[in-house]
Amino acid sequence: MVSRNILVLEDEPLVAMMLEDELEAMGIHVGGPANNLKSALQLAELSNLDVALLDLSINGEYATKVADKLRSRRVPFIFVTGYDRPPGLLYRDASVLHKPFSQIDLRMALIALLEKSSPT
Repeated sequence: MVSRNILVLEDEPLVAMMLEDELEAMGIHVGGPANNLKSALQLAELSNLDVALLDLSINGEYATKVADKLRSRRVPFIFVTGYDRPPGLLYRDASVLHKPFSQIDLRMALIALLEKSSPT
């Protein structure tokens, strides 16, 4: 995989550390990880990002404001969640990676997202 920059939004410290380790092992530079929406919004606005992993629910709020910012910048993202996709959630087209997931699941989700978002 080509070197990439990724925003990770995750409010569970152990999951964030695991994601950071897995992504860095794949040669991906991790922005953050952010553990709240305010930090994630700042990173989404200012960082040079190729892709993002967004925990769907951060401290009881959906990460849709971060998704809005990423979408406006044309940065593809994956929602990460341990729950089903809520019925009224925006971005019905966004990929979802369900917790718990393996390193292979993570790698395959990222490859699929990058392939889908690459200009043809």
